[in-house]
Amino acid sequence: MSLLLLNSGSRIATGVLKRLLASGAYNNIILADTYPNYKAVQKSLLNREDMGISSNSKTKIEDVKIAEKSDLVDVIRRASHIVYVTHDYYALAPAKTNLIKTTAQLAKENKSLQSLVALTPIELDHQSELSEVERSEKEARDAYPDLVHLKADIVAGEHGSLMHLLTQRIVNGESIYYSKANGGKQASPVACDDVEASVEAALKDSKHKGKSYLLQGPQKVDLGEIIDTLSKAAKKDAALKSSGIENFISPLSVNLLSEKLYSYEYINAMRFLENYKSPSEGGFGKISELGVTPKEFSKVYGEINTESYKYKSSGSLECAIKYFLYR
Repeated sequence: MSLLLLNSGSRIATGVLKRLLASGAYNNIILADTYPNYKAVQKSLLNREDMGISSNSKTKIEDVKIAEKSDLVDVIRRASHIVYVTHDYYALAPAKTNLIKTTAQLAKENKSLQSLVALTPIELDHQSELSEVERSEKEARDAYPDLVHLKADIVAGEHGSLMHLLTQRIVNGESIYYSKANGGKQASPVACDDVEASVEAALKDSKHKGKSYLLQGPQKVDLGEIIDTLSKAAKKDAALKSSGIENFISPLSVNLLSEKLYSYEYINAMRFLENYKSPSEGGFGKISELGVTPKEFSKVYGEINTESYKYKSSGSLECAIKYFLYR
């Protein structure tokens, strides 16, 4: 069997890859991604390195860059199973809302396709496209009626994209543009292990075809409490709104200057915390219906190995040049 993991570069997708690679169920895994710039490639490779991922005797890993629609058509045609994960790019990349619909439409042409699973973590939604997200996901389900849709609340654990970014900033002493005065918003974080188990279950059992599931943990947690938990695990206080520049030019502001000062990933993450709304449960089944018993958030984090969160660099000058050339 051949698995296509589409938008494979994010930490969440890499965690899914690790789980499915370990299952030994696939002879070939195609990792397809748009990789819009050098940093995207570097981040993807570092994610795989952190998780110890490489081809093994049972499964071949094949990397494919999606540069044109014909590339997407080709990898979908070659797959017996597809896992679509919302990509974590916010510039110079296909619109998230268009890509999920296009994938579903093209999947319909593959008559030998056995399963299509779409994992859409809300933390990876583009905050400027929120009004279009629900519509595009529905269009994807309409285009491919057997699609299994997994919508995830904030993903906790070492494979979570938002949690990894926040932990990195805590460990490296960087400001997080968040105030506990904004408290009151509660999430139901879902452990990355439970997300990955849900994807595997959705791929394996045909009874899930055409159904949608909301992946949430059993514990409601205030957003400020999430940051406190990460700080405690890292044994370092979070630097909340500690940057003078941020307090003068906010990463929440929509202008050219903020986009030059801060990475798109950081901007989107801070806007996500500001705009967070618990995903609606309407029309979704529960994670337990996938045979997964979700872990409580308080049991996800022990002591963090801070060394793994320190920035890795091949040299500040080289990175600055590459960032300028490939951004």
